[in-house]
Amino acid sequence: MRLRSLGGHLALEGNIRVLAVQTLVSQVGFGMFYAVWQPYILSTGVGVVDLGVIQSVINLSSAAGLFVWGILSDRFGRKPVILASNASRVAALVALVLSGNFAFLLAFAFFVGFSALFMQGNPARSALVSESVGRGRLATAFSTLMAISQITTTLTASVGGYIAITAGYLPIFYICIAGDILGLVLMGLFLKETREGHAVGGERAENSVGRLIDLFRPDRGIGTLYLITVAIGVGYGTGYSLLYGALTDRYGFTPFQLGLLSTAFNLTWGISSIPFGRLSDRFGRRPLLMGSVAMAAITALGFIASRSFEMFLLFEVTSALDPALWIPAWMALVSEKAPSRGLSTVMGKLDAYSRVASIPAPWLGGLLYVNFGFSAPLVVQLICLMVEGALVFSLKEAPVKRV
Repeated sequence: MRLRSLGGHLALEGNIRVLAVQTLVSQVGFGMFYAVWQPYILSTGVGVVDLGVIQSVINLSSAAGLFVWGILSDRFGRKPVILASNASRVAALVALVLSGNFAFLLAFAFFVGFSALFMQGNPARSALVSESVGRGRLATAFSTLMAISQITTTLTASVGGYIAITAGYLPIFYICIAGDILGLVLMGLFLKETREGHAVGGERAENSVGRLIDLFRPDRGIGTLYLITVAIGVGYGTGYSLLYGALTDRYGFTPFQLGLLSTAFNLTWGISSIPFGRLSDRFGRRPLLMGSVAMAAITALGFIASRSFEMFLLFEVTSALDPALWIPAWMALVSEKAPSRGLSTVMGKLDAYSRVASIPAPWLGGLLYVNFGFSAPLVVQLICLMVEGALVFSLKEAPVKRV
């Protein structure tokens, strides 16, 4: 009875329960992968600037994937799109295993980005979550899934760094592939569709060119949300896309140390995610979003001032509070402001705008790092945070009914 009550408080029911299990088995591998993929690519002989090119390819293909999956999800349903996007991520890992040749690295970058599941939310998955729970528990549902992901990553990140040192990178890649395949099977068997394809499949446009233009145009009434995502794409893409690679190159951090940084980040995020999600459902979205901007600014300033591993470890904590505050509140805000018949498309477009804005950002960050030092990309992040904060402050939201 107590477990059932706890599950109700955490919105762990139906599709959310299935996604929770899938997240758990997939993150066992990817919790290790996130901390070591940039050092692995550097170990193949690729330089920091070339790593920026690979990250830019990820951003470009992510933008394409976000558009494609969002549209297909509203047209054909959530479940088939979720399965297809996860299959794309498996293909990316297979390319990475096959060869360290630069062409295979680019293939990895394309498929992992196109999956729209690499350090971001897939629009079909996000829409399915939104449609599986009531509005009063939207942020709680998102934060519960995020907490499972981050806590699993916490338990595996340092292990990944140790495995990379003692046994190499390939075992980590194999674990990722196995976990994603198991997750695919679980979702194929147990996930329930929340939007049938025929609901939107009959829509046609007389002018295909006009329809294409409308597809890429920001939706009316939520223009501020698009501007926010552009500021996020430029700022975070420039400041953080190459962070672990830069820490390896500039300070000589080992994969084990990067694993510890990732552990601190994910532990903080995992512990704080559910409380922040519940606070967002209770007190509104904007206060949590403003808190996220404040944590992001503190983190950037802290990284600029840091000179030791211990200092970077400390500011990984404030870095984790940034997405823990932001993601549940943001996803709930978008779900409430976007039209329900095109929810997945809007979610995909918003994330795609961010990815498009971030396409040149890793390359720019690499150039700034090489020419002006470690702090230069983070200064760009601070400038973008000022823009983002002003836009968030201008948001309007309906009064929250407190119960």
